[in-house]
Amino acid sequence: MKQTIEQWRQKWVALPSSDQRALALLALFLGAIFIVFGLFKPAQAYFDNARAEAKQSRELVAWIEQQRPQLERVQRNMGGQSQAQGTLLQRVTAAANNHKVTIKRFEPEGDGRIRLWIDEARYQDLQPWLNTLLQQRFVIRSVSVDALGEEGMVSARLTLER
Repeated sequence: MKQTIEQWRQKWVALPSSDQRALALLALFLGAIFIVFGLFKPAQAYFDNARAEAKQSRELVAWIEQQRPQLERVQRNMGGQSQAQGTLLQRVTAAANNHKVTIKRFEPEGDGRIRLWIDEARYQDLQPWLNTLLQQRFVIRSVSVDALGEEGMVSARLTLER
């Protein structure tokens, strides 16, 4: 490494002073270009993007705060309706019957959780049933849907929680 540096130094000394001056100015210019476009511009773009995202986040928070009274009013109005009558299993099976989904097997897992197996169902029936459960404020903890040989038919395993 020292030999290479020494060779470059000797080449530098061998150059005429005008070439040395021109090379020094070129190196200075290239260094300035590197600092501006390699360091300063990317950092400035990063900070500008961060400022824009922060502004969008502040606007979103302000909008959410603006919508809060309306959301609270809707929640108060739906308070009695959201809690459907019946046990967890009764509500799930009633929704399944409404959507033509047949539950093959179920397994309660504690107070507010149930595991369900559906062997054969049309996907077009299964998806609205799951949407209905979500609208009834069930939480789908896990879901596994597998396609069957017949087109449009699926089997599913899911865990619901109230």
